[in-house]
Amino acid sequence: GDKPDRYGMLGLLSVIRMMDDNLNTLALGTDLTLLGLNLNASDNLYESFVSPWADSRVSRSPEYVLPRCYYISPPALKTVFFQKFCDMTLFYIFYHFLTRPSDAQHQELRASLVKYAYQELLARGWQFQQESNIWVTRVQGGNEFKYFDMQAMELRPFLGQPPPQHTPPAESH
Repeated sequence: GDKPDRYGMLGLLSVIRMMDDNLNTLALGTDLTLLGLNLNASDNLYESFVSPWADSRVSRSPEYVLPRCYYISPPALKTVFFQKFCDMTLFYIFYHFLTRPSDAQHQELRASLVKYAYQELLARGWQFQQESNIWVTRVQGGNEFKYFDMQAMELRPFLGQPPPQHTPPAESH
């Protein structure tokens, strides 16, 4: 015998007649309300539905205990850490936390990070030009200057007016 083609038009006929339960589930899907889903609920499904095989609803509180070490305060920020950072890291800290939107919770920490990065860059011979918002330094062994380009995150030759020799620390940093 010739068997009808299971994947052609005659095969579709057996799906339409709903003679095979497995084939019906595969082709037509399952009624999700039979799995315990309330599709008319106004809250999010993920908040109450764990899995079609779970017997219980999802709980809002986690089923674990957070170790006590997560509750200790971080160590105090020390300026000596900043001496170990490369110039690029200091520039990142300075510009990132200086331009970051203000959130009152971390405002004091952000101000400290900017201040310490500022002080360390000054100690390394960099000078901050507030009017152009750039850091400039003299290239070793020459009369040329370089500056940090914040947009490109790289050092570039400085072609502008050389900075004054001693820039007083800005009070706002």
